Amino acid sequence: MINDMMEREIAAQASVLADCLGPIASAVSKLAGAEGRIFAGGCGDSVFAPAALAGVFAAMDIDIVARTSMSLAGFTRFLAGDTVILSSISGGTKRTVEAATIAHAAGARVIAVTCNQDSALASVADDTILLPFTPLSRKTPHTLDYAVTMLALVRLGLHFKGKAAEDLTHILGKVPSLLEDASTRAVAIAAGMGEGKLFLLGAGPDLGSAEYGAAKFHEAGGLVAIAAETENFIHGMNFMVEPEDTILALAGNVAGRSRGEGVVEQFSTFVAHAGLIGGPPENPSWAAQFRSVLRTTFELQCLCLAVANINNLALESPRAGRDNGSVHLEIQSRLMAR
Repeated sequence: MINDMMEREIAAQASVLADCLGPIASAVSKLAGAEGRIFAGGCGDSVFAPAALAGVFAAMDIDIVARTSMSLAGFTRFLAGDTVILSSISGGTKRTVEAATIAHAAGARVIAVTCNQDSALASVADDTILLPFTPLSRKTPHTLDYAVTMLALVRLGLHFKGKAAEDLTHILGKVPSLLEDASTRAVAIAAGMGEGKLFLLGAGPDLGSAEYGAAKFHEAGGLVAIAAETENFIHGMNFMVEPEDTILALAGNVAGRSRGEGVVEQFSTFVAHAGLIGGPPENPSWAAQFRSVLRTTFELQCLCLAVANINNLALESPRAGRDNGSVHLEIQSRLMAR
């Protein structure tokens, strides 16, 4: 298969998540609780993760606000006693390190979530949760990194609330079957998608998952994928839709599923494909919420892989082998260095 590396990373989640749980739990257990406001974020996937987990945190009765590194660094007034959780796999993302430095200087407590104990982010942080795995690749759309980051955030939330974490072991035991189901569903959806734009619609926490899903398509050679809040899509963005487009509404919560079903019904005869991704939790517990987020996440990952394979995109090449890949990479590198 042309994209066996991404396929391997997706499949590795079945074992790596379970292997990481013990070391992450051990690291988290050494941390003091959180007394003031709690922020969590970073750049890209590192802010999509806490946003997608908002329903999980709400079910734990803990308020963790997701913000980008730029929002934290430039537009947040930190208070002494705040806790700021910043994620970066490399630990070297400049805007995230900047946010950590500013938060720390203001008297906030900074917790780094990273794979690199010796990174700039870890050196600024008061505490570090070391993610105990090595990414298979940083060239393909990120999958394993995101899932392990979510696991660390969920375990941290449980620790802050003093809640039992036994259900995590049970949830991670279901990951192999969730991945198998996600792959089957994604291949079927991809086969019916049009050649135009992809709209991923989400309400509430599902907007974070929609943004994550769109980012995977951006990373897969710059495919046009647009994440939008479901209701806002109805109020204007819908005029962007063309017959060759695809609309997928995320169904990870009851309100979002209901509104998404309405969008799918109305557009089903106009676009190439309209359907749902994921499904709401079986009950309001944090564990059921997390399982639902994982289901949605895996379906989006597998959909990206399926679309890339259909279009013969070489995901480990700059811009997946499409025109101007090296130019885009150089521009991105210069911008990220500033």
